[in-house]
Amino acid sequence: MADKKYNVSQLFQSAFGLNSPVYITETQKKEKPEVFSYKGIETLPEYYKPDATSWMGTPIMFSAKFLGGSYNRYKANGEIEIIEMNDFQLPPATMFSFRRAHNITRTNLLGNNGTVKEIYGFDDWVIDVRGLCLDEPKLSAHEQLDSLLKWEELADGINISGALFEQRRISRVAIADWSDNLQQGSYGVIPFQFQLFSDEDIILIL
Repeated sequence: MADKKYNVSQLFQSAFGLNSPVYITETQKKEKPEVFSYKGIETLPEYYKPDATSWMGTPIMFSAKFLGGSYNRYKANGEIEIIEMNDFQLPPATMFSFRRAHNITRTNLLGNNGTVKEIYGFDDWVIDVRGLCLDEPKLSAHEQLDSLLKWEELADGINISGALFEQRRISRVAIADWSDNLQQGSYGVIPFQFQLFSDEDIILIL
């Protein structure tokens, strides 16, 4: 496979219009790299520990993984079948943004300022996911996309793990609003984006 150097920040700008401060400190060349001095550079505190490592050996923070198991999927005739899925680590160049609405009823008051707020509960977490499938030595961008599409076609909630999700007590999600496209002139780069809704069991007491 030919040597590749990705400017991830530029790719995110081209694909999604996002200015993401992502840097690669060492080019992926076969010849011996130049010697750089990083003396005096401050490192992040210990609580910013990476939770995964890329194939280049660079740390990945706030990664996420779809957990394998038995899941439902529609057959071509509309019937449900159960299939087994293996764990899938989302591509390293994946970004998440979270938001959640409160279900609030506001009642106007006569002769007074403001309203009475009644909170009835919380809506689902909505997670916007944007990422890039990039060619790796043992895994092409198209193979990564194939794996993602297998998860996208499930008719089921998906078990998920990751620091950002655990922080919000999200253990299962449902995929919605999928899209992907090919970047012109970048055969080894496939941008994708989709939306996740948090999914949890609701116990009804009769």
